[in-house]
Amino acid sequence: MKFAAAYEQCKDSVYGYLVYMTRDALLAEDLSQEVFLRMYLHLDKFRGEASVRTWGLRIARNVFLSYAKKKQPVLLEEQEWEQLPDDSQNRPEEEALKKEKAEGIRRCLMCLSEQERTILLLRDFQELSYEEIGGIMGYTPEVVKSRIYRARRKFRRIYESKG
Repeated sequence: MKFAAAYEQCKDSVYGYLVYMTRDALLAEDLSQEVFLRMYLHLDKFRGEASVRTWGLRIARNVFLSYAKKKQPVLLEEQEWEQLPDDSQNRPEEEALKKEKAEGIRRCLMCLSEQERTILLLRDFQELSYEEIGGIMGYTPEVVKSRIYRARRKFRRIYESKG
C-alpha cells in the first residue's frame, strides 16, 4: 500500500476526530501530522486486518491520549470549547439556535469519560462499524455494542437533565 492512498482514505476522519477531541483546529492539525508521520513510518507493518481508516483512527486516538496525558490533562475533562468558524449562510436566528444546540451537545459529551466520548464519536459521527471501533479501542464488537448503549444512555440522561 502506498502512503498517499492511505492518507487520502483517512485524512478527514483523523482530522475530524482530533478537532472534536482537542477543540482546537491548529492543535488538531499538528496532531494529525504526528498521526500521518507514524503511519508513514510504520506503513510496512500494516497487515490489512482492519481498514486503513480504522488503523489511522486508532493511531489518532493514541496520539491524542499521549498528548493529553503529557501536555494538557484538562483535555480529558470538561472545559470550554474553542469556537470554530461557521461558513453557513443561514439567517441569524436559525444560526444562533443551531450553535446553541451544538454547544449543548458538546457540553453533554464533555461530561462523559474519554472512552465514552470516543466510542460515541466513532459510531455516531464517524459512522464506523462495531468491528472497526473494536479495532481502534481494543474491544470485541460485543463490548463495543454494550459500551455504546451505556454511553448513549448516560448522554441522554445528561442531555435531559440540562434541559
